Amino acid sequence: MSEPGGKNSIEQQPLELDDNEVILKSAKTKRCSYFYNQKKYLIVLLIILFTLAGFLFGYFIHKHKTSSFSKRSTPFKDYSDMVDPKKLEEYLRDFSESPHVAGSKKQLELAQRISELWKSYGFDEVEMPEYSVLLSRPQQDKPNTVSLIEDGKVVHKIVGKINVTSDPSGGKVFQYVPFLAYASNGTAEGELVYANLGTERDFKLLQARNISIKGKIVIFRNIHGRVNDAAKLGAKGALLYPDPIEHSSEGQSEEDTYPNTVWSSPEAIFEKPLRYMYGDPLTPDLPSIPGMYRRPLNKTGLPSIPSQPISYKDAMYLLSRLNGSEVPEEWRGTLNLTYRFGPGFKTTNTTVRIQVYNKVERMSIYNAIGTIRGREEPDRIVFIGNHRDGFFFGAVDPSSGTATLMEMSRVFGKLLKAGWRPRRTIKFCSWAAEEFGLVGSVEFVQQNSKLLSDRAVAYLNTDVAVGGKFVLVTQTCPLLTDFIFSWAKKIRDPNAHGDKTSMYDIMVERLPSKKNPSEPEAVNFEYMSDYYPFYKTIGVSSADFSYFFGHKKKMRLYPVYHTQEDTFYWVKKFVDPEFKFHEAMAKFQGGMLLDLADSPILPFGLTRLANALKATMESASYKKYLENNLRTDHIVRAIYKFGNASAKFVEAKEKLTGREDPLVLRRFNDQMMEVERAFIRLTKYPYKNPINNHVLNGDMYIGAFFTFISGKGKNLGDVEKQLSIVAMAISSAADIITPLPSSCQGLYPFVMVHFSCFMLLFFHVQL
Repeated sequence: MSEPGGKNSIEQQPLELDDNEVILKSAKTKRCSYFYNQKKYLIVLLIILFTLAGFLFGYFIHKHKTSSFSKRSTPFKDYSDMVDPKKLEEYLRDFSESPHVAGSKKQLELAQRISELWKSYGFDEVEMPEYSVLLSRPQQDKPNTVSLIEDGKVVHKIVGKINVTSDPSGGKVFQYVPFLAYASNGTAEGELVYANLGTERDFKLLQARNISIKGKIVIFRNIHGRVNDAAKLGAKGALLYPDPIEHSSEGQSEEDTYPNTVWSSPEAIFEKPLRYMYGDPLTPDLPSIPGMYRRPLNKTGLPSIPSQPISYKDAMYLLSRLNGSEVPEEWRGTLNLTYRFGPGFKTTNTTVRIQVYNKVERMSIYNAIGTIRGREEPDRIVFIGNHRDGFFFGAVDPSSGTATLMEMSRVFGKLLKAGWRPRRTIKFCSWAAEEFGLVGSVEFVQQNSKLLSDRAVAYLNTDVAVGGKFVLVTQTCPLLTDFIFSWAKKIRDPNAHGDKTSMYDIMVERLPSKKNPSEPEAVNFEYMSDYYPFYKTIGVSSADFSYFFGHKKKMRLYPVYHTQEDTFYWVKKFVDPEFKFHEAMAKFQGGMLLDLADSPILPFGLTRLANALKATMESASYKKYLENNLRTDHIVRAIYKFGNASAKFVEAKEKLTGREDPLVLRRFNDQMMEVERAFIRLTKYPYKNPINNHVLNGDMYIGAFFTFISGKGKNLGDVEKQLSIVAMAISSAADIITPLPSSCQGLYPFVMVHFSCFMLLFFHVQL
């Protein structure tokens, strides 16, 4: 039985339509078809409109983003106005008020203080990386001694313990034990031989005169005498003193020397480390952190003979009694005596005894690293650094640099709090144990070498910021030279006179380039400092800056260098009473730091690098290769290849406005960053030399040069191999800098396409 109106009843009664219903149904169908077609056209129109909107949307996002590059100005004027000479004076006084040698308690206190200041300045991150390294130190209760012995009796004794003060007019007095870092402990006794400056040439002259230093004590009138070379020739011990020919050039009386003048007093004692390699002696090529392999002490190559620094007053006592023939004129200093070779003394049975009680031990050192993160490119890092440790008070070296670094960081902190933030990340670095062989910076670079190779943009170093008031000296690589000169033109020099107003003007006047006297000399890294591990081992473009001392219109090292007279008093009294030179250095380096951190396009000079490479073909060492029939044609081809590639790159770079897509700017900047990396070897040279990883050094190919001289021109096969490495390095640099083809890169096509595709998909679903 079915329900009423069920399926069966419908099938049994078919539906019939009259004529009017058929006409109405047909009209309705046509109307629906018409509106359906109109909807299709409307959807197509909407898709076109939304596609155009997507294009315009992406374009204006791109325009807004890139316009921020061109409209955003680096706040140098604000920065410059806030640099305060009084703050610089305050920093220098505080950081040089007491001795602060590496590994001391004072060094840790200074690192902690710097870190706390950076935190108060609003830095994003502050770290104090610790390294356990091998350091050397004297014993306070057992100072080193030098004795003159006659017939077995001590007739004169120099005790290595002195009273020192940062202010001779009434400052606090400290007891200090002078020493030569890493000098071997022990006792050495023998006849004395005068060895002049202690160079290889000096040792050869002694040999030519049949004067042996085997079993003798040698004395050098130069602070850089080669103690290790003397040991290899059989010397039992060594003494170093600062001869007044360099350190007291206007007389040696009380009224002519410190504290009455700028010149060293007869009591000044010089300190330095006696090693020629860098970083922790126990962990070469590895960071000195927990778990790393440490080689045995007897494999470190540290000095093997007792050595001690003495004053020129004490040196005069010994040298005035020396026997032997007179030395040639070029070996004479300005002590009031007749300089003689020795060996031995005028009295019989007379010897010199050196007793050294230094200790070498593992100690903790601490770098301090303060970070300001970049806004647009936080993974690209600009470094500025200075070491913190010093021998004695270290007012000039390194505290003038520390004062400058801290004033720059203080002002950067003010800019941060005012709303500014750099494009790239900035790291302020206070290095430990530089005086013992760049230990803190080397360990940091070894620990972070891969990251730095990828991300480090440049490293600026400010070791001896103000060591005088004669002229600014810049040590730099060719890529940064033009950039540095451009900033030197912007900063007023305290020596301004007439139409010579800028740092650059004074540099041209007092330190003109030998090759082009119309511009200043850019020194090729002659004074070793913490730039070394960045530039020489991983290829980060670097520079170092120092205002140098001058005498008789010539640049020279400041006379109290590494002595107890390198004090705040010396700086304030004789060099920079109003701290105008410190102020100029803070503005100069701060301006460059801002520029490197904020410029959309890095200000590197490829043309100058290309010219520097071409200049190597005119060098004396290059001509030596030709004289020995060594192949250099592959180097010539590589150099011209680099010249052509860099010219095309510069042409493309000059068309940039800074408003390009960030990826385009990144591409150009990365090419400039990477070009220095091409000059770095992955394997070491087959000789022992501190410059062991860098292919080029000034106008010579460093690997080929040292291979050639170490073999005395006989190992020509090895030299040819080094020349081939040079050719490959330059050719690789050319490949890196070759301009890449233009492409449709940008944010707005990406946004336009993806937005349009989304709208198509949306309306397709609706249909």
